[in-house]
Amino acid sequence: MEVQFATCVRPKALEYIQKVYPSKEITDTEDSAGPLLDLVEAGVVRVQDPTMYGNRIGIIPGKNWDDSRRGEVTKAAALFTG
Repeated sequence: MEVQFATCVRPKALEYIQKVYPSKEITDTEDSAGPLLDLVEAGVVRVQDPTMYGNRIGIIPGKNWDDSRRGEVTKAAALFTG
């Protein structure tokens, strides 16, 4: 068993997102989760493990967070907030 609180690993982040939205087709493509996963892979943000946070997705700053990227992150995460 592996316990993580948040990940910066692209496939694991996609898995977490898919776990929370089972009725949606969430894929690693430009018109789905791809832009957000690009930010995860770059270390700008991390995706919290929904198992640890009440089956909700949390997007938190990563090691390479820069406040000037807040708009980019908000736009990439809009797929999950709207």
